[in-house]
Amino acid sequence: MTGQRRVPPSARIEEFPKAAVDQALWWERHILEVLHGLPPDAAAGAQPRDGFDPREHSLAQRERTKAIELTQDGSRVSASGVKRLRQCYQRDGLLGLVDGRSAKRLPPFGRIPPEVVEAMRQAIAESVNASSKTIGFVVWRTKQIVAACDDFDGVEMPHERTLYRLFDKLAEGTHVTGSARTRRSLAARPQPPGPASRRPHQVQSAVHSHRARGIPCRPRR
Repeated sequence: MTGQRRVPPSARIEEFPKAAVDQALWWERHILEVLHGLPPDAAAGAQPRDGFDPREHSLAQRERTKAIELTQDGSRVSASGVKRLRQCYQRDGLLGLVDGRSAKRLPPFGRIPPEVVEAMRQAIAESVNASSKTIGFVVWRTKQIVAACDDFDGVEMPHERTLYRLFDKLAEGTHVTGSARTRRSLAARPQPPGPASRRPHQVQSAVHSHRARGIPCRPRR
């Protein structure tokens, strides 16, 4: 019998604060014991604790046992609460155990540094009149912009998949990876007034944004 039966985590788990993720991981350990009889870190050859052996106790019984155990340890929860979390975990993996309200306290782009967001906006803006570009090129150009600016020293670049998700958010409606003719046509259309209707080439670059805040962006030597 083994406890290593985790549901693969969703990439969206990165959008939540560390405290919320740690709490979800704590719950995952208990839910896995309810489901399979052993926690994920159980040693090879370990046997289920009393009350958690699937061969001797039904799932409902194991949920009740876990609820009693956690309540006695100071984490008040009912058997129905354990059941709900178990179902959420089976459906959504680790993401199902995270307090969804915690994500609302994050900035619009999660943990992605604002400097990286500004750099990608510049990379997208540069592509409006250029020849057709791939998402990979925009991601590469974003990294290049960050690396070339002294004021971005210490900025940690997110994982590649995070940059691709950021591109999806920032490039929506711009057809950056479409033909250059399509992008130029869209950029030339009259736009209603208001900040929400800014064309891609009107988005401030990372350099201009820093200057506007009185922080000169100096190219690296």
